[in-house]
Amino acid sequence: MGTERIITTVKSTTRLFKQPHKIGDVIEIRDKSYLILGIERFKLYGHELTIWFTCQDLTKTDFLSMNKAYKQQHAVEAFVKAKHDNERLRLYELGTVHYIEGQAYKIQEYTEILIKGTDIEISFTVRPIYPIDRKEAKAKLFSERRKKLQLEIL
Repeated sequence: MGTERIITTVKSTTRLFKQPHKIGDVIEIRDKSYLILGIERFKLYGHELTIWFTCQDLTKTDFLSMNKAYKQQHAVEAFVKAKHDNERLRLYELGTVHYIEGQAYKIQEYTEILIKGTDIEISFTVRPIYPIDRKEAKAKLFSERRKKLQLEIL
C-alpha cells in the first residue's frame, strides 16, 4: 500500500445558495475520484458554506473489504431547518444534547445538508440519553452528601 490513505477528509466550500454535495456523491479532486461517506462538520460564514466530508479515494483498490457499516441501535434521524443567517444553526454541533418532544438526544452524525431557498436543513442521527434509575440517583446524592459532611467535620 502507498503512503496515502483510503479514507480521508475533503474540505468543500460553496456559495451559500448552491446545493452542496451529498453522501454518496462522487467528487473529482486533482484527477482522483472520491466517494462521500459522511459529513464531519460544517461552518457558515457570510455567504459561504464550508463542509468537511469523510471520503473514500476510489483510485485505491488494494485494501480488504469489510461488512457495511450500520446505524447504532436506538439511533434515530432528526433535522433542523432555519434561515441561513439564524444563529440557532450554530448550536447543532456533533456531541451536543437537544430536547425533542421532551426527550434528550445527543447528535451523533450529520447525514445531509440541504439548501431550500434561503433556508438550510441539517439532518443528523441522534441517540436518546436516558437518566439513571431514580433509586440509584437518590443513593448517589445521599452518598455524595455524606462524603461532603465527613470532609467538613475533619
